[in-house]
Amino acid sequence: MTSNFSVRIFDPRKTEDAGEITRLREEGYVFVDTYDEQIMELREIRDPQAAGQTPAPLSDDPEERVVEYPWRQTLVRIVGPDAYFELRTNRNHELLTVEEQKRFAASRIGFAGLNVGNPGAVCVALEGGSHAMKLTDFDTLSLTNLNRFRAGLPDLGVNKATLTARQILEIDPYYEIELHDKGLSPSTVGSFLSEPKIDLLVEEMDALPLKIAVREEARRQKIPVVMVTGNGEGILLDIERYDLEPDLPILNGLLRETIISAIHDPMIKTLSKRSKAHLARDFMGVQYLDSRLNDSFESFGIALAGIPQLAESSFLRGAALCYAAKAIILGRNLPSGRYSFSFSRNLSPVS
Repeated sequence: MTSNFSVRIFDPRKTEDAGEITRLREEGYVFVDTYDEQIMELREIRDPQAAGQTPAPLSDDPEERVVEYPWRQTLVRIVGPDAYFELRTNRNHELLTVEEQKRFAASRIGFAGLNVGNPGAVCVALEGGSHAMKLTDFDTLSLTNLNRFRAGLPDLGVNKATLTARQILEIDPYYEIELHDKGLSPSTVGSFLSEPKIDLLVEEMDALPLKIAVREEARRQKIPVVMVTGNGEGILLDIERYDLEPDLPILNGLLRETIISAIHDPMIKTLSKRSKAHLARDFMGVQYLDSRLNDSFESFGIALAGIPQLAESSFLRGAALCYAAKAIILGRNLPSGRYSFSFSRNLSPVS
């Protein structure tokens, strides 16, 4: 199902909204109120030299809003959207200029696959990027995800796209999120990319035929694609700049024709989970995986029920996705290709 996922935002100055706030509080909603602190921080941001003194009054009205989070049975009092954006992104300066921050916020990014995609989407939201997001995944959170997915036991059984949307709206309730909780199919790939058109696709789906199909459509629409894969204790970051290179081969030409043929074969649906796992390994490229991860594929379906993944890799993948998305949106130099990072290779003393 496709829906616009949002929270209710009340204006206490309106009689009807004030009445609804009162009703929810009487029903037992928790009321979180740091509004005065937010106003104080806003004054300090606008007059940093007055630190330790009484800041000057604000020259404009930052407004007031109350946000309802029904899944938490909580109301939160905050400043209006402009002041909120000013407050929440202030610590990004000057790592991001004001103009860069606005461009990053104005972008529309689509996340297909919210297991690996979750930390990327959350990281982008934390940095104030892509105020209009598209999220798609059909899968729900299970207990075995809790070795790497930033969630908890109360979230078990919740769709991962829905869970990601909740996390983003708890960071910033003014986000606009288009939610597809049934995942993508060959018939919906085109509309996901184009209605409305996204500026960038983060592709993290498990289904190999869809990974090919969405790239073919992204190439046709000249939309750049970013994917990050855990290769053991590090990551692989794939950048496909179809916006700059509309004739670029799928996955930068790293996929062998035999792998592409196997993925396109209708009989792929009949393969065992073990055979599909080996095909996924070959999709990533055996030569790019560390030895422990490579060895684990031989145990999959025999001694292992799943392909190993660690939280450190998940968080690293989220940071890499955010970095790549921001670089592409802001026009920084990040050409097509495969990039790698590993703690054991890249972590070194400074002296």
